[in-house]
Amino acid sequence: MSEQFGFGIIGAGIISEYHAKAINAHPDGKVVAIADIAKSNADKFAQEHSCEAYTDWREMIKRDDIEAVCVCSPSGLHAEHTVYAAQAGKHILVEKSMAINLRDAVNMIRAARDNSVKLGVIFQKRTEEAPNKIKKAIEEGVFGRMVFGDASIKYWRNQAYYDSADWRGTWAQEGGGSTMTQGIHGIDLLLYMMGDVEKIYAKIDTVAHERIEVEDVALALLTFKNGAYGCLETATATNPGQGNVFHINGTHGTAILVEDTITSWAVADSRETLAKEAIAGAEGKAGTAASSSTVFPVEGHIIQVVNFISAVRTGEELICSGEEGLRSLQLIMALYESARRGKEVYVDELLEGMEI
Repeated sequence: MSEQFGFGIIGAGIISEYHAKAINAHPDGKVVAIADIAKSNADKFAQEHSCEAYTDWREMIKRDDIEAVCVCSPSGLHAEHTVYAAQAGKHILVEKSMAINLRDAVNMIRAARDNSVKLGVIFQKRTEEAPNKIKKAIEEGVFGRMVFGDASIKYWRNQAYYDSADWRGTWAQEGGGSTMTQGIHGIDLLLYMMGDVEKIYAKIDTVAHERIEVEDVALALLTFKNGAYGCLETATATNPGQGNVFHINGTHGTAILVEDTITSWAVADSRETLAKEAIAGAEGKAGTAASSSTVFPVEGHIIQVVNFISAVRTGEELICSGEEGLRSLQLIMALYESARRGKEVYVDELLEGMEI
């Protein structure tokens, strides 16, 4: 029999349920304890998952039977929780966004490295077959020279969603709006497939919601380091939400990805011949998360928990490490900086002076 792998979870909100389900799906996984400042939330979660409840997350982390901590708190608290857990010798699996600014994210990476613990970031879309097929094709030159990498990430969130918690829709605790909270999964996937962005020009606005500080629409022009161009759109103002749609174009071929389904795949023998469509009329799966914050598949979390436990035990490479999680955050910070300045921004300049 394998040894039990104990987790403590910080935050008893919606996303903690997905972590608990993923942990319990692992034959060795066990949710040992939950911590939430609201005692009623912690008690309810503990009763449902047969674990101990805490209102003091620091006390929970001290437990010897907790090997890793899932950070499911509001994004603005991720850095504090992660650094403390790392210093206590606990491995960490943190929900997106890993942090709300680059300094915090860098400090998280440093803390994990300095204390010899694993830091994983939840980006479950990386586990899906379709984007990995596109990523491999790009790396192998199947589409020729890359020309465009476009992402349309149009979600819907009603006013009640933002009114449901004081931290929602704030720069101080959420770190951004449609780009940071909803768009970050698609942004991570775009970078995962296409590679990093060199520079960005962006505009943001709030057009459909009241009493929020952050954007509910964003538009950006991208120049990738591989020479391709791109267009990025994010929203929580489009009703209903249309989810994540990617158009990947090269000189020899094109792929269109709708959520987890490739709806078009056309490849040519050369630049001079017309690409032949290999997939036509495939039905995309526009995920329900596009219009709801409470319903989406748990399979990606399960795969990442399996990978995380294996990474701790055997040294297997993490699906998304802290360094990988930093990539999408860096682009989002550059998007906001470009919108603030009203001009193009080089993405790498934002990390200048920050040693990782």
